[in-house]
Amino acid sequence: MRLYVETYGCWLAKADAEIIARRLGGTRVDRPEDADVVLMYTCAVREDGEIRQLKRIRELASKSLIVAGCLAKARPYTIRQLAPSAQLIYPNEVEGGRERTMSALPEPDGSVIYTVPLQVGCLGNCTFCVTKYTRGGAGYVKSARPDQVVEHVKRAVAKGAREIYLTGQDVITYGFDARWQRGWNLPDLLERILREVDGDYRIRIGMSEPWVFGKFVDQILDIVKSDERVYRFFHLPVQSGSDRVLRRMGRRYTAQEYRELVLKIKRELNDDVFIATDIIVGFPGETEEDFQETLKLMEELVFDKVHVARYSRRPFTEASVMPDQVPDAVKKERSKRASSLALELALRRNQRFVGRRIRVLVDEIDHGLLVGRAHDYRQVVVGRGEGPLGVFEDVMVVKAEPVYLWAYPAA
Repeated sequence: MRLYVETYGCWLAKADAEIIARRLGGTRVDRPEDADVVLMYTCAVREDGEIRQLKRIRELASKSLIVAGCLAKARPYTIRQLAPSAQLIYPNEVEGGRERTMSALPEPDGSVIYTVPLQVGCLGNCTFCVTKYTRGGAGYVKSARPDQVVEHVKRAVAKGAREIYLTGQDVITYGFDARWQRGWNLPDLLERILREVDGDYRIRIGMSEPWVFGKFVDQILDIVKSDERVYRFFHLPVQSGSDRVLRRMGRRYTAQEYRELVLKIKRELNDDVFIATDIIVGFPGETEEDFQETLKLMEELVFDKVHVARYSRRPFTEASVMPDQVPDAVKKERSKRASSLALELALRRNQRFVGRRIRVLVDEIDHGLLVGRAHDYRQVVVGRGEGPLGVFEDVMVVKAEPVYLWAYPAA
């Protein structure tokens, strides 16, 4: 069997798609027209993404099609109308059973980047989130066994992996289903990987909810400060700078509590850190004053990267039926302002590196550019065209842009 895989969404989706593909077997091909079976792994987080994916499902409907992932769970009737013969696989069926056990992890294949899903589920109950319906939330967490994670990482590094992505729906909740006992929490797992897996590699910690991350921040900072193999990178979504909006969203922290968490991280790491966050603009009931609070928080914390998203109604969510829905024109205008500020702040952060010598791990070719990651996961262009991946290079930064640093080999 010839299998083509097309994946949408987060790193967890990519890992899940690999687990399903391995279970299906066959030979991977690069084009759907060359495939006997097409696996399309979907995402339901945003409405614009849903529209694109449904269009793609219609295009692939004549193939032997498997539609998996969150959109399969959120829109099964719509998908079956577009592709009547398609097989649907819900997120909790990734391993082949009716429930997710986290007993199946992607097999290392010699790639430079190895993505390992640590957990699914979330302790939150956000009013805008469809994922709590498609994957689990509001206290539902399933975690992979520590022994299994360490063994897979060890095999991946032995096969040439140089970046380990610890991913999940909310990575910091890893082990909650085991009551965060010793060995079953993220700091303990990090320490064990670093202790038992030899090699020159880097670990990236995936997205974490701020209110849970705060419970483990001291332990994680101690690990990051003591071992350069963990990127100084944290993805902590704030969503809004307005306490009133945060309450309507169902977020479990105030803007001040989030502010204190980020400032603590920056202080402990001497501001030698990359902080990424997510912002939703135009949430139901958001006023101009609320939006200004968000811009104020962005300016104060000077984020390295901000994912700005316009609020979109999602099925089965409380926010979709809230009054005071913000007009699309207002959401678009606020998105432009927030995105413009985000780029300005990112450039300001990147300009600090011009003239500095840094070490990067070359990990990808992006639109003809050879790109590496600095010690804080910051993207650095080190050349054009093809080049060896998985190697460390010492480079001199000569130019800064909002997304990329540009560098030449150090003399």
